[in-house]
Amino acid sequence: MPAIVVVTGSPGAGKTTVARRLAQAAPRGLHLPADVFYTFPAHPVSPYRAEAHEQNTDIMVALARTAAAFSQRGYDVFLDGIFGPWFLPVIAAEIQPEGISVEYVVLRTALDTALRRVQAREGDGRAHIVRKMHAEFADLGPYSGHAVDTSDLTVERVAAAIADRRAAGVFGLDLSEVLSKVGRG
Repeated sequence: MPAIVVVTGSPGAGKTTVARRLAQAAPRGLHLPADVFYTFPAHPVSPYRAEAHEQNTDIMVALARTAAAFSQRGYDVFLDGIFGPWFLPVIAAEIQPEGISVEYVVLRTALDTALRRVQAREGDGRAHIVRKMHAEFADLGPYSGHAVDTSDLTVERVAAAIADRRAAGVFGLDLSEVLSKVGRG
């Protein structure tokens, strides 16, 4: 069965561009952008606010189930969005029973690069969100080996680096291990 590849990082790290490129390179690749799911609630709460936790968790569940459905139908799913390590147990709980392998790729870039990229596509006003999310991905703990620096690389070079590391099994997650850490702090 094909894998689900979670492509994450702070805003401006290159998630959407890289996930789209990886999906295009796979014969049955599918790019699933999380941002689309945040347009579904009729009364959304900004996902960056503390009171959005329940909404964000519900969206993570829906994304995981959607990714699993496509994977079970033979697609290599490249799921792009902000999936910090704090959401891995939610994703693991939904996907582990399906027996689908999950890979976790964290794209990183320098803060000034992220700020510049986000400003170029969205204008001013998002810098505080970029700074907050950039800091959230600063310490990946046990997932530090899943990081790929995109600062000075073209999308082609980032995609090639990810493909090489995927072939070596660097990004694979043990979903049982992810779930065993829940409640242990």
